[in-house]
Amino acid sequence: MKRELTAALIIRDKKVLLVHNAKHGLRVEPPGGKRHEGEGAEASIIREVKEELGVSVSPVRLFGTFDTRSPEGDFSVRMFICEITSGEPGVMEPDKIPSFGWYSFSELEGLKEDGSLVPNMAEALPLLKKLM
Repeated sequence: MKRELTAALIIRDKKVLLVHNAKHGLRVEPPGGKRHEGEGAEASIIREVKEELGVSVSPVRLFGTFDTRSPEGDFSVRMFICEITSGEPGVMEPDKIPSFGWYSFSELEGLKEDGSLVPNMAEALPLLKKLM
């Protein structure tokens, strides 16, 4: 059975917020991470986004579940559409996530082409296009 990750899709002005994870070479991905034991998916997203970007979010709805492969293994990623409820994104964990950015759909396609977009986001692009 694959381990589970949670991820937040935060969309503003037809752009999605992605973090630049430098832990195992640059990977561009939505904020999120591993669920703690006994932690619900929505609680995991709220905690992870606060740790990574310093903002509070509210999960709105499940966007989908996608598979991904990382240097740490294979995972199932539950992505939720989220809204920022307070704060502005900032770099909170500079050793792991030195930067972030807001990306248009065409920029996401470019990241997929150059291989820096994580597999779960690449798989989600057709569905994400409908929201952007």
